[in-house]
Amino acid sequence: MMLRVYLDQNKWVDLARAAVGHPLGEPFQDALAMCRAAVQSGIVSFPLDMYRYWETSKRGSDRSRNEVVDVMRELSRQHTMAVPVAVLDHELDLALQRRYGRPARPREQKVFGVGLRHIAGDRMEWPELDLSRHPQVAAALPPGVRAQLDNAFCEYLEEYLLRAGPTTYRGLGFDRADSNHAERFVEFENKLSAAIQQRGLTGDAIDIAVRAADFGDIKPAIIAALQNIGMTYEQFEGSLTARGLLQFMDDLPTRYVTNVLRSAKHRQTQQKWEPNDFTDIVAPEAVKIFEAGWLGIH
Repeated sequence: MMLRVYLDQNKWVDLARAAVGHPLGEPFQDALAMCRAAVQSGIVSFPLDMYRYWETSKRGSDRSRNEVVDVMRELSRQHTMAVPVAVLDHELDLALQRRYGRPARPREQKVFGVGLRHIAGDRMEWPELDLSRHPQVAAALPPGVRAQLDNAFCEYLEEYLLRAGPTTYRGLGFDRADSNHAERFVEFENKLSAAIQQRGLTGDAIDIAVRAADFGDIKPAIIAALQNIGMTYEQFEGSLTARGLLQFMDDLPTRYVTNVLRSAKHRQTQQKWEPNDFTDIVAPEAVKIFEAGWLGIH
């Protein structure tokens, strides 16, 4: 059985410092050696997620960023895991099947895979090697050689996208504000927190409020899943009590884990919501339930 080890960004930085002999990496030399040995043994995987790509791309120093990428590529071997939202459709189909006996074939989603292509799925148009300017060369290539070129091209793109920094993304016209998920997450949770305090909610009432807010957030996905089994949202809503709707939310594993963590945060008011909460709560914790042999290190 493969052991999946998820490393938060600061741990990748620690290992990168150890790899290049930085003084701050000295305490992590043994950890790096153990990680390398574990990867070589083939029994441990250090998968990357979308947020590792995102956090790494923020590093303005090319040297520093590439040092982190070097360790990521060495230890992850480009193993990646799907974002929780990509798993939701599969969970919805299973939850509906348990209640209504359909769909007969729930949509599938492989949690762990290889490369950014696995993370992005059908949400990203992946370019192909274009040899149209050299038709004679393309025609003369044996199928096996063409396949090797295609693989090499994909490997190049994978590495390029992981190494790309702020300057590259700006040059491509990419606006970070359009993908400011962490800040939007904090804004959403702050609004919910204000509503909880305004209504004086405590205990189980906070749990209900969190799940109700999440239900509204994923309602479009629920409606789409219902359409696939020939049921309207009104029929679905009418078939369940208020408690039944909450139980339905708890029957979605990624949402259940995320909502438990969100509720715990809302129950205390000492610590404010921060952008780091997005990756700590929404990203790895939600996916870890899908496979035994999982370890998250923050």
